[in-house]
Amino acid sequence: MVLKRTGFTLVELLVVIAIIGVLIALLLPAVQQAREAARRMTCSNHQKQLGLALHNYHDTHRVFPPGVFADGLNDSLNTPPHSMSWMPVILPYLEQAALHDQLSQYFTTRNSSGFPSALMNTKIETLMCPSDPNRGQTGEVHGTGEPVPDFNDGFHGNYLLCHGNEEITTTTDNAASGMFFYLSKTDFSSVTDGTANTVMAAEILLVPSNITGKRDWRGRYYRADHLSSIVSTRLPPNTTASDKCRTCQGSPTSPSYAPCAQDTNTQVIYSRSMHPGGALMTLMDASVHFVPETIDTQTWRDLGTRAGGEVPKAY
Repeated sequence: MVLKRTGFTLVELLVVIAIIGVLIALLLPAVQQAREAARRMTCSNHQKQLGLALHNYHDTHRVFPPGVFADGLNDSLNTPPHSMSWMPVILPYLEQAALHDQLSQYFTTRNSSGFPSALMNTKIETLMCPSDPNRGQTGEVHGTGEPVPDFNDGFHGNYLLCHGNEEITTTTDNAASGMFFYLSKTDFSSVTDGTANTVMAAEILLVPSNITGKRDWRGRYYRADHLSSIVSTRLPPNTTASDKCRTCQGSPTSPSYAPCAQDTNTQVIYSRSMHPGGALMTLMDASVHFVPETIDTQTWRDLGTRAGGEVPKAY
């Protein structure tokens, strides 16, 4: 009598492994797409909250906050708040009233670079895109040590308000074509192009700013006189052209996903995201839309102006 052995042959085992490998290969992209869809929805919700917060600020003050509390590019105010952005003043409308109350005493007494680090470094989830692996940047290394107490750049966010479709210089900073710029005092009556045809905010990608020797000011809210808190529609989302910023990780260390050229006199930040194919923006009516990186350049520029008289094409 011959006993038969039960089990798998080597060929059968390899076939099973191959089938499992194929199934995993088919499944992983679907999982990644589902995760990105969820992240994109969260990003859209965050921008929606930002849009509504700015609307509520306008309802209270009858005007939108300035894009930057500063005289102009690289030029702080002589009276407080010296150089902070629009972000701290809308905190109560982003369900951050407690943080706003703690910061408010410094709005009228100190330079924004003097806000306590513990407050400046508070991360605000609503201003972070979950698809950006560098989201939630805080602080900045000065020299070789940790951020100096009461003197750092604080929280950097992914969402910037739109100053228009130009580069910012010392002669254009107070006369930009969009809604939010240096000491801007715009309201809904300023949007003669229509609230559904004018960009309020757009997202950017952050670059690590707390690494010794690799400072990057893009996205910082508390010290914004160097253009870090406002964005341009001069070029479409995810452009390969370099941002221009007084202090950023420029060549040769500039990352390919957010290239930058250091420039003191002419500065610009473009919209970028990790969402495949484009980036999210918020219009002045607080609606959020996905802008493909293939959008016609002139259409994108037209959307950046508040009173240019253009009729933007479909995108």
